Amino acid sequence: MKVIIMNKRKLEVFFTLMLLMGILFVTGEMLKGHLKTVSFMQNNIRQLKDYSGLEGNLKYKLPEEWTTSDRIFSGNEIVYHKDFTSKDLTISGFVQVWREQQDLKSFLDKSKEVSEKQNKIKNYNASELKLDNKVGYLVRYVMESNGTDYVAYEYFIKEPKGFLRFSFFMKSKDFKEDMVALFDSIVKTASLK
Repeated sequence: MKVIIMNKRKLEVFFTLMLLMGILFVTGEMLKGHLKTVSFMQNNIRQLKDYSGLEGNLKYKLPEEWTTSDRIFSGNEIVYHKDFTSKDLTISGFVQVWREQQDLKSFLDKSKEVSEKQNKIKNYNASELKLDNKVGYLVRYVMESNGTDYVAYEYFIKEPKGFLRFSFFMKSKDFKEDMVALFDSIVKTASLK
């Protein structure tokens, strides 16, 4: 028979640490929803407005204060495009639906090659993305244009018949880390049938 001797003090410290970790986890889960609200407030966003396209098959939301415009492309790759700009003109970008059947990673690799030939790209990073039930890639980089650096956050969400693309651009001097929570929240609102 084996006898286990436990130090009462170590046991108390262990249980106290486990209790504190549990409290931190529960508090973190409760604060998740509030962080989105804080991000919206810090970016002067009051409410999101519903948008739809492709005969109602595409639905997403953008901040109500942002201006939008549609653009039509020839060919059949880009079947939906809407430009957007924030009220204070710090954030611009677009939403697109692509009917591209090639592998999304291959598409991004080719796009990177073309972009690097046309623009000066720095700090390029493409990472796998999972937002709620959305799977794809998040591409982040800095692009220099006319002596000004622009931060780009581009979300490529894989869909059965292609992919959904959300692109956000802002000058490096205007970029704040809390904008990423805003971008994530916008992308999470999208659905494509």
